[in-house]
Amino acid sequence: MSQGNILFKMVDGPVGLGIDKVSQWVDYSDFTDGGGQYGTLTMNQKIPAGSFVIGSRVKIEEAFDGGTNNLKIGKSSGEDEFCDGANLDLSSVGVVGDSAEDPLEFIASEQSVYLRVDEGTDWGDVTAGKALIEVYYLTTHLELAKGYPNKFHS
Repeated sequence: MSQGNILFKMVDGPVGLGIDKVSQWVDYSDFTDGGGQYGTLTMNQKIPAGSFVIGSRVKIEEAFDGGTNNLKIGKSSGEDEFCDGANLDLSSVGVVGDSAEDPLEFIASEQSVYLRVDEGTDWGDVTAGKALIEVYYLTTHLELAKGYPNKFHS
């Protein structure tokens, strides 16, 4: 049985629970400069209703330059519900992550994911940076809008 079929069976099984994620590659230039130290961005994908958020992972492919460059991932700009207040430092290539602030918080309605990077002084000083942002969650149903079951059949 392929990995894809195993994942499909986890979601489609009697409990109907599997791990999924929303993810997006972001470039420093994708963030909106509010005129201060913060760059903000709303991810394209949303966490579906009926999910339980687990936490976040960030793969930094190109370090964000400038100052401190700490990332917060949350339900609104500047909040950190999806990374538990951790300083997800984007200034070095590598992988960072943390559990959600309230592990397994139930998401009752579709939820946007907001990113805010704190450069320290002026977001305009950032001239480089690229990362893959992932927010993991337990799903409680088949999400046909995301392509199930074809997503997992190989």
